[in-house]
Amino acid sequence: MDSGRQRAGTASSRWARWGILIATLATAAALCATSWSSYARTRDTTQTLIRGDGELLFESATQHLRALRRPPSKKQLQTLLDKLSDRGVRYLEFHGPFAVVTVGKRTYAARPGPPQPGPPGRPIVFRRIGSIVRIEVRQPRPLQVRQPRPPPPPGRFDGPHGPPPPDPPRAPPLVMEFEPIDANALVAGARRSFVFSVATGSAMLAAALVAFVLLLRRERAEERLAQERHLASLGAMSAVLAHELRNPLASLKGHAQLLAESLPEDEKPRAKADRVVTEAVRLERLTSDLLAFVRTGKIDCKLVDPVAPLRAAVDEAGNGDIEVDTAAAPERWSMDGDRIQQVLANLLRNAVQASPAGSSVHATVARDRHHLLYEVRDHGDGIPSGDERAIFEPFHTGRVKGTGLGLAVAKRVVELHGGSIDAHNHPEGGAVFRVRLPEGL
Repeated sequence: MDSGRQRAGTASSRWARWGILIATLATAAALCATSWSSYARTRDTTQTLIRGDGELLFESATQHLRALRRPPSKKQLQTLLDKLSDRGVRYLEFHGPFAVVTVGKRTYAARPGPPQPGPPGRPIVFRRIGSIVRIEVRQPRPLQVRQPRPPPPPGRFDGPHGPPPPDPPRAPPLVMEFEPIDANALVAGARRSFVFSVATGSAMLAAALVAFVLLLRRERAEERLAQERHLASLGAMSAVLAHELRNPLASLKGHAQLLAESLPEDEKPRAKADRVVTEAVRLERLTSDLLAFVRTGKIDCKLVDPVAPLRAAVDEAGNGDIEVDTAAAPERWSMDGDRIQQVLANLLRNAVQASPAGSSVHATVARDRHHLLYEVRDHGDGIPSGDERAIFEPFHTGRVKGTGLGLAVAKRVVELHGGSIDAHNHPEGGAVFRVRLPEGL
């Protein structure tokens, strides 16, 4: 019941983590997309506004120049600039018959952009230069001031609808540069809004990531706490069983040994007595494993030769062809040598039992950056898929005579050192167990 509630709580926490992250990501993306759409729409709208303002300004300036009926002087052009400066005009340039008259100041450093044609029927073009807009006649030519011709005799050039209309006035050779203040302010405001939206979305996403990480850590902490509680209850029960069984087993084994010694060797009663002794020894080993599993005492770390525990574990593992590679081992490492020997002996025994006859077990010890790495590889059938973590759980075993506590004890010892132990299948066959111990214990 408790495990079901734990799994339900873990699944709920996992959905909450991903839900917060996905919802925040979608909200931030929608906010940025909406703000960008608004900025792009504002920028496109202001282009039309700028062209309209430019046409009005240029038309106002050309009407003023036509009213002079002569090329303007510098003073007259300056008067026109002062009149239009409140509307953003910053520079005027008039191509006269004998000289170019300029007033105002050019404050930009960028090169003019490509020409953009003006409205149909108007010989003007627009150029964007940074925040300034330049308006000019397509081919500025000096304005020729000619005397008015006398009107023709009545009726001489009259058509069926009367005299022909006068020629439209030609655009004066004027160049105008103005700053679209209102349009630039609108674009700047839209740009600030977009930047603020991006910053807000980024902050929301960062907060969601922080919440995701915190919830993940909390979930893992709850899993570790639940596992520790489970192991504690299991350890307490195992300790009680081990202590209750140890004395009767010792008595049973002792009397069975005495009985076996008193019987003739080649008779069936002797074989049955030996069988009782064998099973009692196996049960005694089980109680020892249970007591080793529940023992959580502190480790006694000292600077030792990391090769020594491996060599001792090879001797303890018993029969089997074990190849040891110590070429890359450091001279000293801080660890509890006896407890690490216990871990390595268990791994080597398992590897020898898993390997087929005639094959060897490979054991190495080496320095891996800031960790000491022990590696044990066998040539057996490997680890069943999905059991890479389950094999370190208590009482999980694939052998008929195994207790399922050896790897669980090894994991606890390694974790007491602040290290890690993992297992996976080798690409060429067999299983590989790795023990990593941190530096500076």
